[in-house]
Amino acid sequence: MSVKFRKVLLVLAILSLAVLQVAPGSAKTVLRVAVVAGDRIGDRGFTDSAREGLVRAAKDFDIQYKIFECKADASLYYDRTLAAAENFDLVFMDPGYFFDKELSEIAPKFPKVTFVYIDGTSDIPGVVSIDFKEHEGSFLAGALAGLMASNPKLKLGKPGKVVGFVGGADWPVIRNFLAGYEQGVKYVDPSIKVESVFAGTHYDPAKGKEATLQAHKRGANIVFQAAGPSGLGVLEAARDAGFYAIGVDIDQCDSQPGFIMASMLKRVDNAVYDTIKLAVEGKLAKGTVFPYGVRERGVGLCECKHMEDAVPKDVFEKLRDIEAKIARGEIVVNEYTPTSK
Repeated sequence: MSVKFRKVLLVLAILSLAVLQVAPGSAKTVLRVAVVAGDRIGDRGFTDSAREGLVRAAKDFDIQYKIFECKADASLYYDRTLAAAENFDLVFMDPGYFFDKELSEIAPKFPKVTFVYIDGTSDIPGVVSIDFKEHEGSFLAGALAGLMASNPKLKLGKPGKVVGFVGGADWPVIRNFLAGYEQGVKYVDPSIKVESVFAGTHYDPAKGKEATLQAHKRGANIVFQAAGPSGLGVLEAARDAGFYAIGVDIDQCDSQPGFIMASMLKRVDNAVYDTIKLAVEGKLAKGTVFPYGVRERGVGLCECKHMEDAVPKDVFEKLRDIEAKIARGEIVVNEYTPTSK
């Protein structure tokens, strides 16, 4: 081996050593993110929305992620939550109120893990809460239903003074949807009656459909659903009986084109993305409660492209004005309380 070649090797070795001697802590840390979902991918609801936020975050930040699907099976809640806690840094509980018991048992055992409670607030120390103001979004859905109920341009069914609401399980969060919806209806027309029916479960589209047809028989030609997977039955009922539904959580307009007037959005995707961004930047403080209302673009109403001929433009102009007033605090939407039934 020539002396010149030995010198080249020596120089390369020194350069390699210099590259390896990086200052401690300067190497990028990949954030490990998990979502423990009460349902499954493809639920056209919270799980799909959370996944959208994860995928968007993965494009912008150095993260690894996994979704633990519980598939509406409560027997899987504990094991899925434990597996997420053992292997990930940031764990979203989606929605949090499905996992109250499991979170109370597991979270204290993993102080280095940041748990995020989606759609409500948790009193467990250190848990981050994403508190959606669904009553504000539902107010917009109610205003739309009220503006269209007796509108002579209503194409399906007969204009009247009755609108409907179908809830899934009778939970406080669903009552909060109803409270906002009723306020929105009364804001635009106090004479309109709201027929509300609960399916009794979030996981039976057949019961959701049955509940919707009950509201329709009572005169409702526009029905807003807040029923999880049971809500798919609400949308089917609108198609089969020839009236309008208003979707929930994500844009459900394409589920039954021509029969869904709009969808009230809960932007779980935005909340997941925002929280991951804070975590990556080292700005996510444990125990923080993040409100997501109209002002924060956490809830809102999306127009359906299939409804351009069915909903007059001036109706959506009025809704945008109402939305702006909520954001500015000029319209205050009251939350549900047990005495407000």
